[in-house]
Amino acid sequence: MNIFTARYVQIVIVFFLYTASLLIAQRAWASDVYIKTDDNETGQGIFRQRGTECLIITPLHVVDNAFKIDVTLAGKQKFSAEMIESFPGDISVLRIMHQDSLPCKNNALFNNSQIDALLDAEKQGELRTMLADGSIRITPVNIAGYDKFRTIHVSPQDPTTNFTKGESGSPLYISGHFSGILLSVKDNVGNVVRSDALTQTVSLFFDEKKRTAAPPVPLNKNETIGAQPAKKQAAANDQEFSGVIARSAVVEHKLRLEGNSPVRLSFLPTGDAQHFNIEILDSARRIVFQNKNKSLSGSDSVSIPFTPPTSDTYSIFIIGAKGEGKYVFKVTPITTNAHLRGESNAIHIGGSPVHGIIAQGAVAEYHVQLEGNGPIRLELPATDEPVRYSLDIVDAAGRSVALDAGKQYSTADSVAIPFTPVKSGRYAIRIKGTEGEGAYALQLLPIASNAQLRGEANVLLAGETAAEGIIAQGATAEYRIQLEAVRPVRFHFSASGDQGTYNVEVVDSTGAAVYVNPSKRYSGAETFALPFTAPKTDTYVLRIVGLEGECRYAVNLRNAARK
Repeated sequence: MNIFTARYVQIVIVFFLYTASLLIAQRAWASDVYIKTDDNETGQGIFRQRGTECLIITPLHVVDNAFKIDVTLAGKQKFSAEMIESFPGDISVLRIMHQDSLPCKNNALFNNSQIDALLDAEKQGELRTMLADGSIRITPVNIAGYDKFRTIHVSPQDPTTNFTKGESGSPLYISGHFSGILLSVKDNVGNVVRSDALTQTVSLFFDEKKRTAAPPVPLNKNETIGAQPAKKQAAANDQEFSGVIARSAVVEHKLRLEGNSPVRLSFLPTGDAQHFNIEILDSARRIVFQNKNKSLSGSDSVSIPFTPPTSDTYSIFIIGAKGEGKYVFKVTPITTNAHLRGESNAIHIGGSPVHGIIAQGAVAEYHVQLEGNGPIRLELPATDEPVRYSLDIVDAAGRSVALDAGKQYSTADSVAIPFTPVKSGRYAIRIKGTEGEGAYALQLLPIASNAQLRGEANVLLAGETAAEGIIAQGATAEYRIQLEAVRPVRFHFSASGDQGTYNVEVVDSTGAAVYVNPSKRYSGAETFALPFTAPKTDTYVLRIVGLEGECRYAVNLRNAARK
């Protein structure tokens, strides 16, 4: 081999090694997993180390509705995965359901602090997407725009190329540096979450010692972009938060709150025209509140009641939707769990009303001793407060015994609800706030006692004065009658004018029904007579069974002519 041949071989080897190193680097720089779900969603994911686990970060919308998630690695290994966390801004974390830990090569991706310098200097980049077979597709893109908080907009360099389904989660590289992941596409322009914003979003979950945040951009010598570093007491028990928000940016405020102790978030007008949304997450990063109706604006004054489901440290996320500007809000306690559900919250039948304040998501609870088959009336007078609520009654075992616990009521209307306990015991009456906040009053009034409805003195005699009483939903009134075999009688019911409904049945001394008409409903608005002929001489029981509402009744026994 002469010197020229040797030199040529050396050049070929160097070129081969260089090309191979580029291919290896490109493969390592692409997404780490290809994701497919049972509802036919596909996407991309990148690895992130957490303790000894190698977890996957991917857009939330890829896996949000999935029951089954499959992932394919670069080496074509296939595994099942599960979603273990989600974050505002369409971000989620998956765990590979595999007993052996997998190596995480891309932890260094999250240490990039030069993103602003890259975006200022470079106008092009690459999206790197893993395909179902483990191969890599590289899409050269132009940097169409970006902000200093969260978003980079990209478009294909080739105008004939379109972004396709399955690219969500693909990493963006600018000059070889990881710069974010693709979240969504609109009009063939990709929305990429910046690497620094992505790091900030997941930092608490991954328990970073040093968190990377988007550098502040001064507005003037008194303001900075993002949240103010400290919260201050606005008034007794009030806490005030403020900051600056822009489109696609996310600002987080933390607050310790007590379970079932509602607070009011009061957003104050700042004069700015930005729009933003609110999300509240608990310490496990579960979303417990979202403003679903419409975004908030810096030009509006808005109050939002929020009731923490448990005592916890909550994160209040301000999510920019449009424009840029300052926001200010106060957090004010409305009432406490001790007032709403304290052991001293007792209420007595026929006693004075109890008063309180209820808010959306909160539960007020009062204990009362009730008698079986002794109907009572729950009365809640109308107030001027914009509150909606539902009512529930639970027994000593914690079982709901209310007949219509899902119905909603408004404090704009006076409410009177009859309830009949099946058995005697301690019950809890719960008022559940479903919308708004405001004051309420609750009073329990007796309708009838079990002794009045089924007492030993309840006897019907032919030709005697009518027996009178009040029947309510779920209650039963009983009257004993001595009847002769094959001797016809009539039960005559007089109208009372009430709208409640009831049914009527007759049983013999063994409890066997000898007259029943379950399809018929009678009301206090009608007068009617029921003919009955006893099949044998016996002591019978006339039963009046309350079906709906409450109703006064009057019934007497009359002999009928024999046929």
